Amino acid sequence: MRSQHPFESRKDPGHYVRALRTDAMSMHERTIGLFGRDIALWSEPLIADYVYAAYERCLDGQAEIAELLTQQHCRVWRALLDSEPIMARFLRQELLKALAGLRLATETLDAIDIGVCDELLEVIMRRSQRSRDSARCDAMALVQAASMLGEIRMAA
Repeated sequence: MRSQHPFESRKDPGHYVRALRTDAMSMHERTIGLFGRDIALWSEPLIADYVYAAYERCLDGQAEIAELLTQQHCRVWRALLDSEPIMARFLRQELLKALAGLRLATETLDAIDIGVCDELLEVIMRRSQRSRDSARCDAMALVQAASMLGEIRMAA
């Protein structure tokens, strides 16, 4: 008995084209996710330092509260850079509640996030002088994280 060619067994040959596109997209998403994990690792101390300094200024030197807010804000960025939008949305909402309890405006959070993006971009640009591929990967992950952050902000 002759085996059938895979296209012969399906009524819709376009199924294979769609399957290939889906595989390529998921592979691209996995690759971006790997880039995000790399940037998440090296950027964590940078993000923490920047965010802590910003909260300490906003809270007139209340270091303990600034530290708690920094921990939560870093969790948001970790989720963003790890391509976990649901977790990032949840963590950001919790952060917004904490900020509201301290009577800090949403604009404060937005300004800090913009500053984090700027700091990360600065480092990525410096890294591009040494390793173009590494900087490209980091930049792609940062663009994805910033895009995800924009979507989360719009949904709030």
